[in-house]
This record gives sequence, C-alpha cells and structure tokens, in this order.
Amino acid sequence: MPLPTALVTFFYLSNLVAGLSLLFVRKSDTSTTLAWLLVFVFLPYVGFILYFFFGSRAKYRILTRRYALSRDSLGRIPFTPSTPSELLSECARRNLDLININANGAGSTYTQDNLCELLPSAREKYDRMFAEIENARESINVLYFIIKTHDKSGRDFISLLAKKARQGVHVRLIYDTFGYLRARRADFRELIEAGGAVYGYLPSFLRTALEANYRMHRKIVVIDGRVAYTGGINIGDDYLGLDLVRTPWRDTSVRITGPAVRDIQLRFVEDWVYIDRQTHILGRKSSIETENELRLLFPPLEKTGDMGVQIISSGPDSEESYTRDSYQRMISTADRYVYIQTPYFVPDEALMHTLRLAAHAGVDVRIMIPGIPDKRFVYYVTTSYIGELLKCGIRVFVHAGFLHAKTFVLDDEVASIGSTNFDNRSFDLDFEMNAMIFDCGFAKTCRDTFLRDMGDCVEMTLEQYETRTRLTRLREGFWRLVAPLV
Repeated sequence: MPLPTALVTFFYLSNLVAGLSLLFVRKSDTSTTLAWLLVFVFLPYVGFILYFFFGSRAKYRILTRRYALSRDSLGRIPFTPSTPSELLSECARRNLDLININANGAGSTYTQDNLCELLPSAREKYDRMFAEIENARESINVLYFIIKTHDKSGRDFISLLAKKARQGVHVRLIYDTFGYLRARRADFRELIEAGGAVYGYLPSFLRTALEANYRMHRKIVVIDGRVAYTGGINIGDDYLGLDLVRTPWRDTSVRITGPAVRDIQLRFVEDWVYIDRQTHILGRKSSIETENELRLLFPPLEKTGDMGVQIISSGPDSEESYTRDSYQRMISTADRYVYIQTPYFVPDEALMHTLRLAAHAGVDVRIMIPGIPDKRFVYYVTTSYIGELLKCGIRVFVHAGFLHAKTFVLDDEVASIGSTNFDNRSFDLDFEMNAMIFDCGFAKTCRDTFLRDMGDCVEMTLEQYETRTRLTRLREGFWRLVAPLV
C-alpha cells in the first residue's frame, strides 16, 4: 500500500475508533459527546488527535496510577476517623445524605471539631496568611494555580517563603505553568537558593503538551500542618483590586484549623508526589515520603471548634466529578434557599434541570455572576443560560466588577468554599478542591456576605435580557456549542 494511502487509512480508522470510544466507553454527557462528534465529522483526519490531547482522560488515569503516593507512605500518614453519626451536630444530621454522598463518592472524611473563618477579600487573606507564614516553625506547603511573580504581591510572597526557608522551615511550592504564562523558574530563584523546593505543573515540556488541557486549579496553603487556606484567591495584585480593568475584584477564601487540615495536607502531598515522580523518571523516592517528613507534615490535630467539614477533591483522574455531584446534591437538598456565586456559569443538562426543579419547588435560587468578564468567550456562554434561569423564576445578579468567588450556601446550614467554578472545565478537566462546611453560624455569615454583595449588583430581568443584539445572540450560540470542548 502506498504511504499516502496508508496514512489516510490510519488517520481515518483512528478517528473512527475515537468516535466509538466516545459513544460507548467514555459515556460523557450529551452536549460533550455531540461537540466531539462534530469535530470528528468536520475534521476527520485530525479529530482524534485533538481528542487525545483535549478530550480523553484515559492517559491521565494511567499516569496517576504510575506516579501515585505509595501504599507504604499512605500507611504512615495518621488516619483521621470520620465523626460517628451519634456525635454529629444537629445541622449535620439534617444533611446526612449530603455527607454520605461526599463520603461514598469522593471518599471525603467528615470531621466535626474544626474552626472555619470566611475571608471575603484578598486583603484579609493575605494579611492573615502572611502573618502565619512569618510565624511558621516546621513546614509550609503551597499550591496555587496562579502566582503572579512580576507583581508586588507575588514578589513579596516568594521573598517571605525564601526567608522562612533560610530559617530552616521546610518550604514546598507548586504553581501551574499555564496559570500565569509570564512565570519562569528563574522567578523563584530566591526561594530555591534558600533551600525551598519548587515545581511547576507539569515538569517537562512533553508532559505539559500531553496534559495541556488539565490544569492544577487548586489553591492550598498549609502551615505547620495545623492551619490551612483554600478557596478562590490566587497570588497577584489584581486579587487586591489593583487591576485597572477588572475592578472591583470580589473573591473568597476560607481559613481552616482542626482535623480537616489533615485532608488538605494529604491532598497537597499526593499532588507533590505525582509531580515529583514525573520529574525523576528513574523512580527516586520523593523526600516528602520519608517517615520523619510525614511525621512533621501530619502532627496530632486538636479540637479547635465544632464545625463539621468535608474536603472534596476531583480532577481528570477521578471516575466521577465529585465536586459537580456535591453541587447538584446541594441544589436538590435546599428547602428554603440556595445562593451561588461563580465567575463562569456553564451547567450541563442535569444541573440545569436540578436548578429548574428547585425553583419550581419554591426554593429561592439566586445566582451571582461578574459584570466584567476575564474571558469573553466564556462570558458569552454564561449569558446564554440567563434567559432559561429567569423564565423559571431564578434570580440573576450581575456584579459591578469581576466576581471570582466560587461559593454555595443553602438554608443557613451548609456552605461550600473552594476553587471549583460552575462549568464543565472545573467539573471534568481541572484539579479542584472545595471545603464543605456544615455549621449554621458559618452558613449565615456566607448568606449575609451574599446579601451584602447584592448591593454591588444589578438584578437582571427577562425584559432586559431580551434586548440583547442579534450579534450577541449569535456569539452566545457559537460559544455555547463549543463550550464542552474547552
């Protein structure tokens, strides 16, 4: 067979196999399946290549098994038993089904003895976190999607970590190489020369190319194994509201102490080992897995409060989208209200159906989105759904600036603060982490914060929505069609 004919035959058959795999093996939601099938039809000889790089998760699951934290190391990490049902707070008992979904799906341990503090601005987070890093004595573990190394905030952060490394504190840092494209390893030289360890996700050009569509979107800081920060806030001046275009900037994080810190620390250790083993392909055991280091990272944790917490992680290595499942269950569980803040609103069919059912059942459903987008094409997808929400009685609030917070709160009982956006990318393609908090006082604080934020919003009406230009509607339709691919 002539070479050109052989190549054409190979690409055609590969395209066919990819399409059949999508239909009968992967079992994606309808919109994602349809979008990829259109790619295979209109790009018949390169569609499977695009699918391999941007659609298939099989290669990542193979890598995860190969580079995962060893069972021996996992066995040396102190296990935190889940709080017995008879000791649950009244708030937690009323939401036991939600706790069970997170436990049986995501493997999330429920612990009762935590203290969680809502930090509704980067200034509040930076002030608290920088001060606690300054007082760190043993270890500092950091993972951010974005560290803007050319901003004052980024430079100050790296300098502070370097200072602690020079004092003998064990400092480890992970940043996503695509989160801030201007970041270079040289930007972390001060920290590295001080003895800190720094990894970009991912560590090599080849692996970054193979996994370019999967981003490390988590935000984690754990200090001395006893204090943890997570949420939506990265490191950069724009999070302080200093961006001249996307301002005001509204974001949220949470500070956690108590037994739940162990699960956040474990998530960091697993991510670190995964990257470390890819960096050292000959199989050198990560220094983080030594008995002494694990003992340092996982000290005994005492009771600091009475708030129930579950840490929920998901990513392309997960069999299911656990954060998406928790969001859907929260919406369906709500009796009185559910308030959602998200910068990107791209729900699948099941989530839209669940939102409509909640609204028809009389639940007060409110969704807050940004008025100033950071990604125009995603914003068109977001606005394409607003009409459907308004028609079923869901209230939509458009913030005056850029809303980057990813928060849920329902019925003055349960709140979720994390890195997960309300979109396909966060649910299926990015590595995410949320803290779900079962406490009436904390939920009321989140509720009051949402109501206060409404003062910086304009409520969208169906009449206003229908005045969109024809060009805007065409853009919305196009980007909504391709949204499942990106």
